[in-house]
Amino acid sequence: MDSALEVATDSGVVRGRRFRNVDLWRTIPYAAPPVGPLRFRAPEPVSSWPDVLDATRFGYAAHSHRLSSPLGLLKRQLQDEDCLTLNVCAPSERGGPPRPVLVFIHGGGYFEGTSALPVHDPKALVAKFGIVLVTINYRLGGLGFVDFSQYATDFQSNLGLRDQVAALQWVRRNIAAFGGDPGNVTLWGQSAGGSGVLTHLMLPASRGLFHRAIAQSPVPDAVRTPEQATDTARRCIEALGADAGNAAQVLRDAPATVITQAAIRVMLTAARAVPCQMSLAPVIDGEFLPEDPTTAITAGRAERVPLLIGSMGNELGHAGWGPVRHFIDIVPTTAARVDRMFAATDPAARERVLAHYPDYPSPAALTRLAGDCFFVRPMIAVARGHARHAPTYLYRLDYAPALLRLIGMGAIHATDVPLVFGCEIPAVRLLTLGGRGHYRAMSDCVQRRWIEFARTGTPGWPSYSDDEAALVIDGPDPHLVPGLHRSMWEAWRHYGGPQRGQQSSTARQDVQ
Repeated sequence: MDSALEVATDSGVVRGRRFRNVDLWRTIPYAAPPVGPLRFRAPEPVSSWPDVLDATRFGYAAHSHRLSSPLGLLKRQLQDEDCLTLNVCAPSERGGPPRPVLVFIHGGGYFEGTSALPVHDPKALVAKFGIVLVTINYRLGGLGFVDFSQYATDFQSNLGLRDQVAALQWVRRNIAAFGGDPGNVTLWGQSAGGSGVLTHLMLPASRGLFHRAIAQSPVPDAVRTPEQATDTARRCIEALGADAGNAAQVLRDAPATVITQAAIRVMLTAARAVPCQMSLAPVIDGEFLPEDPTTAITAGRAERVPLLIGSMGNELGHAGWGPVRHFIDIVPTTAARVDRMFAATDPAARERVLAHYPDYPSPAALTRLAGDCFFVRPMIAVARGHARHAPTYLYRLDYAPALLRLIGMGAIHATDVPLVFGCEIPAVRLLTLGGRGHYRAMSDCVQRRWIEFARTGTPGWPSYSDDEAALVIDGPDPHLVPGLHRSMWEAWRHYGGPQRGQQSSTARQDVQ
């Protein structure tokens, strides 16, 4: 056994596995298993282990639905509450100066996903650029993003966010032992993971734990007011067949799968009632998460670190295909759902917004509107706000693999993940038939900019504050477009957002 594969952390020695020129440690505990009395509690320190811990295989994913954690066509990762673990990948040669560290938060709407997904395989990116890459798991859905604190004094809020903070604290304490630089940590996430990154920018508990931030296709509106969170918790309790009198005991005793399934049912029901609403999400509890992230970022009360942020050219594809099927009960994909969304949130904004889509209500216009509302509008609010105080770099990724272009989907949600990681899983090989060389060139193009940002704080193009410039990545030679989203922003800028509706007037004024 190569002694370099055994690394001493502050909780004990872990043994990894070598893959050619990179080493990989899987399922390292960064906090105690949140089981028994620790369910619905903030993460506790992990107990030390006396022997060498085998970190060569994946352990458990966080609880979600059955299809949440696929490891292959016919294989999936088992789910369990004992999920507070992370994975570290580093170059086998650990001599020389400390290496830049990237910490990746997986997406999945705060209710699904795992760091073990094949598209998150870190080996190719680490081998190519010599960085250290950490991927983390955190509690999801009903066990991580429903605030049940009203039902028991020892229940706490924002558990999934608290898990992420604990993972970042572990990185600060331990990553030097793997060759990483704790003074150069880039927090990176996609979709809900990107939303989490933006939230960490203003979390008091996250201060000083990272030095740059990358948010791919974030949904900054994915936060809840205390009133909304209280209502979601009540609905979950009802879905469990309980009431306020016995809620605490039911939550302590119910199987994790039952709580998870109840929360997902509540989430889908709420989204049908008010499209674009994510009811399983962080809550502005006034303490751990003191205020709305977009408001804090715009006001300069967030970490003033360089931010790389952007979206896909066609996040939702088109109705009936791809990600729209996943989001069908979340986004407004019909005229009736658009009307329902505005009626529930901001009726006065409807005509102004719809004027931006002259072909409304065509399917193409509905898809653009839904993508703008859910992804682009809140992302631009954050970019505009952060650019007032720190370097901010905006992009739009318009490149799509050959097959997605052929069927008219284009650059849809989540296709950026394998592109940046550089992994060629079977699905990627299928999508790139006839154009694999071009795909690899595009992967290299994006990777180099992301890693340059992690190393230096700039991806190599002008900041967003320079005439609202955004880099459009549609080929090996991306081009800068001033004011890329300006007309969309003018149409949507006064809209408060489905997450907060009329309660967001202060935030709307701040981002104008």
